Amino acid sequence: MKKTQFLLQFLATFSALLSILSSGIHEAWTSVYIPKLLNGTDSIRVSSSEGSYITVSLGIGGLIGCVVAYFISDNFGRKKTILVTCIPFFVSSILLAYAKSVPIFCLSRLISGIASGMAFAVIPHYLGEIADPEIRGTLGTMVPIFNLIGFLFINTVGYYVSITTSSLITSVIPFILLLSFVWMPESPYYLIMIGQSDAAEKSLRQLKGKKDVSQELNDLNDTVLTQMKRKGKLSELFTKKSNQRALFMVFILLNGKQWTGIGPIDAYAQLIFQQMFETLSPLLITLVYYLTRFGMVIVSSFLVDKVGRRPVLIISFIGSAITLFLLALFLYIKSNTSIDTTNYGFLPIIFLEGFAIFYSFLTSVPLSILGELFPMNVKSFASIFYEVYLYGITLIVIKCFQVLSDNFGMESSFFIFAMSCLIHLVLVYKYVIETKGRSLEEIQKYLHSA
Repeated sequence: MKKTQFLLQFLATFSALLSILSSGIHEAWTSVYIPKLLNGTDSIRVSSSEGSYITVSLGIGGLIGCVVAYFISDNFGRKKTILVTCIPFFVSSILLAYAKSVPIFCLSRLISGIASGMAFAVIPHYLGEIADPEIRGTLGTMVPIFNLIGFLFINTVGYYVSITTSSLITSVIPFILLLSFVWMPESPYYLIMIGQSDAAEKSLRQLKGKKDVSQELNDLNDTVLTQMKRKGKLSELFTKKSNQRALFMVFILLNGKQWTGIGPIDAYAQLIFQQMFETLSPLLITLVYYLTRFGMVIVSSFLVDKVGRRPVLIISFIGSAITLFLLALFLYIKSNTSIDTTNYGFLPIIFLEGFAIFYSFLTSVPLSILGELFPMNVKSFASIFYEVYLYGITLIVIKCFQVLSDNFGMESSFFIFAMSCLIHLVLVYKYVIETKGRSLEEIQKYLHSA
């Protein structure tokens, strides 16, 4: 009975997450095609600096997209916002397919970034609003999983086919999203918010798989009414002391997460792995790396609730610092000394897989804590701030990686990333609170009193 009851919720989730899949494809596009563009083996030849601008263009679009999504989703609905992402994803793929200049590549990436920013801003909210409490955590875990599937897809397909061919293939995904998601129900939470009680009841019936949803409708009405009465202002996010402390913790987690170097590693995966592993296929290493992260994202989602947020964060930063330092040391020895590292090619594989395992815990924890630290009346503002800051810091880290690697060698970047992990380990230990086992009310009381 329950499988049938949740069926439409799973179908709506899988359909909506095609937008996240497309986002993953466009995010990791540079991993497989920037090396080809640098070598001039596909489309055009670009310089390292031009390649970095193509890479960061997506992040600039992401900054725009997540802000746009905030206004569209509250005025036109979650469903329509998700459907709108089909247009920029399709346009971006077509531009990529026929691009013959750096500005067109940048424009294409900017457009796909807008779609990505919109998708990541609205889809978690949509899933949270349509899902039963029993499966809400499971559906939320699907977001990073579908993103990683996109990474795996483009790294595999792109290794064998040209930019034109892969772009035409990926242009089909927005159509599948459009044709499947157009039949899915709107968020009942949103429908209540705009006063469409009858439509909300119909949506609930579809999502719950039953005719009598009067109790659920009454509960939802009460929840929405309470939240709208308490609706806060953007200024409260920065002026209230409890929110200031929560923001500081988000700063620590986002900076720590991105200064592990995950942005440039994802953006330049095959280029980085070519330099690390001269005798192994960069595709093989890339697939093993992402499959490890794929599995660990699932494992970490269970550990966070079992062990707690702080222990997971502390272990993650310690492990990431050690593995990144060892990677940097190997690259330094290989590039700057006369020591022959040929017989030790297995070492960077171990270090890289170690990093993939430890970093995976940082994928889910910041988002979990974001949902717990802020009161309902400013949570939407906090979510937009989270997305904007995440895209902004990612741009900076990717560009820094390119400049440092070009001028001082790739090992310099990895040494800095390792040092950053140690700094953020101290900050997490000192300032980030444990939220496991505490109600949202208890967390707010603690933040007010601290």
